[in-house]
Amino acid sequence: MRPVKFTESALIAVITPYLWTFSLFAVEMPPFLILRRTPSDRLGFCIIFAVYILFQLTASVWVEYFNSAMIGRFVYRNSMDSMTYILSLGINIVQLIVQTVIYTQALTGYQQFRSILDSVNQLESDIRQHCAAVPTLHSMRWRFHLRIDIWLLIVCIFLPPLTYALATTTLTTLSKFIIVFCSVLIQMKGIEYCISVQIIQELLHLVQQQLIHLKRELVRCERMELRCCLFAELQANQKLLARVWDLLNQVERYFCIPLCMLFFYNGFLMTQTIHWGYIKFELDDFKLRLCRIAYIVLLIISLFIPCYRSQCCIDEYNRFGTILHKLKTVGIDEQLNMRVQEYSLQLMHQKMLFTCGGLFDINLKNFGATILTIATYIVILIQFKLQAETGRKSRIEARIE
Repeated sequence: MRPVKFTESALIAVITPYLWTFSLFAVEMPPFLILRRTPSDRLGFCIIFAVYILFQLTASVWVEYFNSAMIGRFVYRNSMDSMTYILSLGINIVQLIVQTVIYTQALTGYQQFRSILDSVNQLESDIRQHCAAVPTLHSMRWRFHLRIDIWLLIVCIFLPPLTYALATTTLTTLSKFIIVFCSVLIQMKGIEYCISVQIIQELLHLVQQQLIHLKRELVRCERMELRCCLFAELQANQKLLARVWDLLNQVERYFCIPLCMLFFYNGFLMTQTIHWGYIKFELDDFKLRLCRIAYIVLLIISLFIPCYRSQCCIDEYNRFGTILHKLKTVGIDEQLNMRVQEYSLQLMHQKMLFTCGGLFDINLKNFGATILTIATYIVILIQFKLQAETGRKSRIEARIE
């Protein structure tokens, strides 16, 4: 098996602009470092990239420190409970941890990411050798535009003004812009995951088209030599699907820690946004209340999109069982019939699941469970705030009397 150049892959060509966007936010190294096979001058560029990451992280720590100090003064000035300050400090610390995880993976995990792209490159080349109808580069780009670009534009257009509007009012404009940049940066990791899932779905679609072609050929199959050829093609299709499944495991290992942190961060941030909306309900004007609602909706969508894209990929994989079930091999060829049965057993045992290191599944069912869990914590938090506020009013009335 000869090594395939990255320039020969349509999928790599489609995702390269996204990789440049991720490198701007330091989520991934620039494409020319990841896709280059020769290590010449790589060390120098890696050092420059590391300095860029260190600059971003230093600015984030500096802003979050002052943000926590401002929130502490606000809590003390308004005689609020300590839980409010602890939760506010917690979300700032979690944000810095998530950024550190993303930066660390960008610096140390680029070889693992390159291995994933190598697998995609070689797998796409092998699939195209067996596939009769090959999708064009234009059709692939169009699907990525519909399934990835729309969400990317929503994040880049709506998230910055909402984050800026909800930032601590006493912060400087520069500090607010840094907070906005960090917020978009963290959500970029979720978009990168969606792109990886879309790549797997594209490869599944190619393998599925080959299987549909074999199904049509089987109907017209009469000669023995054609049956032997179909047997070999069906066996190749089975092996290609198994390699796509192995690629899923690579993607799962790569995104395990960042995606866990991203889900936790978005859930925590949603809780804190509602928490501060309750605290400042009488102080906020109507426009700011709308911003909070829009921000919460955006966070819910940020949890929904990765789950939905994973579910679409799982549904694509499950269609293979339906196609195999419709293959009429009984009475045509016993060897072909045995091959189809073996293929069906493989599909039964190799279920396609997107998980965060086995901690939880990434699908629509998990999305519903996550939203329910967040809602439960919000209700508990508001009940706690109501009790604390009632106790504070009782103490004030007792002092007056």
